[in-house]
Amino acid sequence: MTLRTRIAVACALAVAVAIVLAAFAAYSATSSTLHSQVDDQLVRQAEVQLHRFSAQGGPSGPQPGDFGGGGGFVQLVNAQGQTIDYNSPQAALPVATSSTAVAQTGAGSQFGDVTTQSGVDLRTLAVPVAQGVAMQIAQPLTAVDTTLSNLKNELIIICLAGIALAGIVGAIVAARGVRPVTALAEDVNHVAKTGDLSHRIPVHGHDEPALLAQRFNEMMEGLEQARHAQDQLIADASHELRTPLTALRANVELLASGAELDPEDRKRLTEDLTVQLDGVGGLVGDLVLLARGERSLVNPVPVQLDEITEDAVARARAFWPQATIAITAEPTTVNGDPDALGRAIGNLIDNGVKHGGGDVAVTVADGIVKVRDHGPGFPESEDEQVFARFWRGPDARSRPGSGLGLAIVKQVAVAHGGDVTIVHPAGGGAEFDLAIPQTAPEPVPAGS
Repeated sequence: MTLRTRIAVACALAVAVAIVLAAFAAYSATSSTLHSQVDDQLVRQAEVQLHRFSAQGGPSGPQPGDFGGGGGFVQLVNAQGQTIDYNSPQAALPVATSSTAVAQTGAGSQFGDVTTQSGVDLRTLAVPVAQGVAMQIAQPLTAVDTTLSNLKNELIIICLAGIALAGIVGAIVAARGVRPVTALAEDVNHVAKTGDLSHRIPVHGHDEPALLAQRFNEMMEGLEQARHAQDQLIADASHELRTPLTALRANVELLASGAELDPEDRKRLTEDLTVQLDGVGGLVGDLVLLARGERSLVNPVPVQLDEITEDAVARARAFWPQATIAITAEPTTVNGDPDALGRAIGNLIDNGVKHGGGDVAVTVADGIVKVRDHGPGFPESEDEQVFARFWRGPDARSRPGSGLGLAIVKQVAVAHGGDVTIVHPAGGGAEFDLAIPQTAPEPVPAGS
C-alpha cells in the first residue's frame, strides 16, 4: 500500500469514526429526549387520573383518546397481575411487571414497557390507588418509534455520505501532502541513474517537506564537493606519482639489463632506488591520510599536547641530526587523536627544517603549538596556497618533499575543531601556529 493510499484511508477512517460517534450521540440524545417527554406525559396523566379516581371511584377510561392513537389508556391492576373490570369499552392491556410490583407493595411508582398482541409498543406508569391495587397508565410509543426510525435512516445516509466525502477529501489531501515526497523520490532516482550530484530540489516554504528538500540539497552539495576533492586528489596523485615512478622504472630497467656497472655506480643506483621507494611510500601514506577528508573525530581522547610535541621533536632530531630544534612546552591537554596530532606537528617541524635552514624553535602553550624557522620565509600572498595539496613555492621545488605535509596539518587542525595560521616574524623566516581547543583539566582530589 502506497503512502498516498495509507493517508487517504487514515483520513477516511478518522472521519468515519467521528461521524459514527456523532450520529450515535445524536440518536441517543434524541431517543432520550422523546422517551423523557412520554414519561412526563404519563406523570401528568397519572395526576389527572388519580384525581378523577378519588372523585368518581374508578378510572375514567381512555384519556384523552382511544388506545393506539395519540392519547393514553388507564386500567386497574391487582397484586396478582390481573386487570380489574371497570366496564371499559376497550380490551385490557398486558400488565407490566412494574405495575404488579406497585400493586403488591402499595407504595411508590414505576415505569415499564409492554407490547400488545397487535405489536404496538407502550410505555407504562404504575401508581398505587388502594391496598393491593395499582393504576397502570399507558402511552403508545408509535410516534416515538417512527421518529427514531426515520432519524436512524437519515443518520445512516449522512454517515455513508460523510465517509465517502472523507475518502475523496483524504485522497486529495494525500496527493497534495505526498507530492513533495514524490518529487524528492524522483530527484533521488534521477541522481541514482545519472550520477548528477549537481542536481538540486527547489525549496518552497518552511514546512517539513521543505526542510527535507533543504537537507537533501545540503547532502548533494557535500557529496559534490567530496567527489570534486576526490577527483582532484586522483588527478594530483597521478601527476605527482608519474615522475618518481618513471625514475624508478628507469633505474630498475638499468639494473635488469645486466649492463656492467662500476661498484660505486651500482651502490649509488641502489641507494637511489631505496630513497625513491621511501619517497613513493611516504607519498602514498600522505595520500591515504588526505583521502579521509576533514571529517570530525568520532572518539576523541584526552591528549597531552606537550608530550605529543616532545615526541615529535625527538623523532625530528633523530631524522635531522644536523638540525637545531629547540622546544619550550607547558602542560596542555586537548581532546583528539594522538597519532594524527603527532603526524601534524611532525610535518610542521619537518617543514621548518627543510625550508628554514635547520634552525627551528617549537613552543607549546594554551593549546597552541608554534613552530618557528629562521629561513628565507615566503610572501604573505602565498599564505593560502601553502596549504594546498602538492603546492610548492618556486624556491622549494629543488628541496625534497611531496607538497602534502602542510595540507595534512590543515586537515588535522580542522578535524579537531581548530586551525593553523601563518605568522611572518619581523626577523625573517616563518611561524606556523597550530591551535587545538583545550580541555579543562580534571580537579585533583584533596589530599592527593
